[in-house]
Amino acid sequence: MLFEVADRFRQIVRTVRVERFRSFEAAHELRAAITLRDGSVLYVRDYVFRDGGRKYAYHWQSSTGRLRRRWDNSGHWPDVASHPHHVHVGSSRNVRQSTVRALAGALAAIASILEQKG
Repeated sequence: MLFEVADRFRQIVRTVRVERFRSFEAAHELRAAITLRDGSVLYVRDYVFRDGGRKYAYHWQSSTGRLRRRWDNSGHWPDVASHPHHVHVGSSRNVRQSTVRALAGALAAIASILEQKG
């Protein structure tokens, strides 16, 4: 799935590196780093638990390590309308609602942002 999604966004994806993949019964853990054509990196963490629960974080940072966006579903921001799903924009304290729930959504958002920049 990771490589298929990355291939759909090949116009912005340079490389994909799987850092860890473990699968056990109905559960899995995926950690990966996707380097984008502008030199920025999207760090992927996606966990599916045996009970069907899921935890994810898609952390996009500039080539110099500055946070651009981080989409995740930690429960730390109960006042956000899309709770627990949210996005950090430019800083961990700037939290907004989010419709992103999967890697494809994060890559689509990034493609749109990069397209706007030209």
